[in-house]
Amino acid sequence: MASELCKTISVARLEKHKNLFLNYRNLHHFPLELLKDEGLQYLERLYMKRNSLTTLPENLAQKLPNLVELRTAVSFVAYCCSTQCLQTFDLLS
Repeated sequence: MASELCKTISVARLEKHKNLFLNYRNLHHFPLELLKDEGLQYLERLYMKRNSLTTLPENLAQKLPNLVELRTAVSFVAYCCSTQCLQTFDLLS
């Protein structure tokens, strides 16, 4: 993972950000750093537009329990976990 991306995620974790912007990062895989520990439990909105993601982690809702909005361009219509569904989708990038 690029050091700039790691720094952005670390700052969001330390400062308990509710919004995280990872747009235009040329990501091909979901950054697993977002799912480590409990540091991003306050995250409500995750913006990942204009990346090259094709999948999301199955445990996304468990690891980011307050996430209600995910904006990304992925090749599927919806993501839903058995315990929580994301409330807002913007899959058109």
